[in-house]
Amino acid sequence: MTRQLSILMLLHMPWDENLGGPRPQMELAAEFRKLGHRVEKFDLFDAFPSAKKKSRILPLIRSSFANRAKAFVQRNADRFDIIDAQQGNLPFSKDDLGFKGLMVARSVGLYAFHEQCVQFVKTKWPSNEKGKAIVRIIRSWHKRRESPYPQNSLENCDLINVPNRDELIYIRDVLGLGGKCKVFPFGLTPEQQNEFASEICPARERLNNKIVAFIGSWSPTKGAKDWAEILLRIKSKVPDARFLFLGTGLSADKVLGDLNLSCSDCVDIIPQYKNTELPNLLGPATVGVFPSYIEGFGFAVLEKLAAGLPTVAYDVAGPREMLRRLDTQSLIPVGDIERLSNQAVELLKLDSSSYINLSRKCVEVARMFSWPEIARATIDAYYDAFRGLCANRFMGTVEEHSLSLGC
Repeated sequence: MTRQLSILMLLHMPWDENLGGPRPQMELAAEFRKLGHRVEKFDLFDAFPSAKKKSRILPLIRSSFANRAKAFVQRNADRFDIIDAQQGNLPFSKDDLGFKGLMVARSVGLYAFHEQCVQFVKTKWPSNEKGKAIVRIIRSWHKRRESPYPQNSLENCDLINVPNRDELIYIRDVLGLGGKCKVFPFGLTPEQQNEFASEICPARERLNNKIVAFIGSWSPTKGAKDWAEILLRIKSKVPDARFLFLGTGLSADKVLGDLNLSCSDCVDIIPQYKNTELPNLLGPATVGVFPSYIEGFGFAVLEKLAAGLPTVAYDVAGPREMLRRLDTQSLIPVGDIERLSNQAVELLKLDSSSYINLSRKCVEVARMFSWPEIARATIDAYYDAFRGLCANRFMGTVEEHSLSLGC
């Protein structure tokens, strides 16, 4: 089918390509437009223009994004054939919304998995930070109010889009919604792949640099609590190893403090960067290490592979989708710091020929995840779901929507 579709991308965060959460929908929107479809978005700033002003109070007192999104959809329901909304953003029935097209609930990291990881972190690394009582009360109220939203959105949608097989299994076996769930990984465009590849430094130079690279926000779920020991273990066997932390979101002083370091002689910390700068930043690096405890997919792993960086990571959903294609030794049991560090050391000590071969394989694996191909498969799934919608309607309704939806 080549009928143009009108698609709404709906998400509770800013439409910003330098953030991980909105990136899948932004990249897909660009690809959908190339295929001839019309795409609009409704994001956090559309719902709450005041959110552009940085404030610690406003997020606590404003209404829920879901209600703002509901009102927008109700006003514009007849303008869209597809609503592609992140889980929890539209926890309402299509009748409530007045929407007759295809409603998709998208996961960029399943909420149920996130909650499990949060509880694990609280147990393993109890925090003494309490904050103001009124703030804790309001946040707790927000959480109670919105806790049913993710589940409701999955139940009310026509199609569930997840980025890894672990989430598919959970939705199928635990929630009983597997019949409408599809797995679509994330990817890079051919242009992005080429940019990473063009910045790869010669193997001999990389091996001499001995740079261990990490990409991600500095938080316990991303492995921040493990890095002090990882660094010490690697340095004990490779004394001249250096460490590059990208996109931490926190100052160098904070990161160094967590690493138990008073100075940064062997550590470079870049709290923020633009996506277009990343290929150049990774070009001189030697290996990637990613001790994240939870991922929807793991752009950080995909980008390292595209940069030809042999990478080790905890064996969790997301990174597993990529690294299982590379080398089983690249996937480390969750929390096994010793094994993770030892594997990183082995990579740092590779001979030039072995490093070149592994680096090339990394690039090959990364190229398996292409946004144009993912976008085409996604659109095909949308069309198939449309056929299902049409088949379940009365003939008069089928005829009415055949023109607008291409059924």
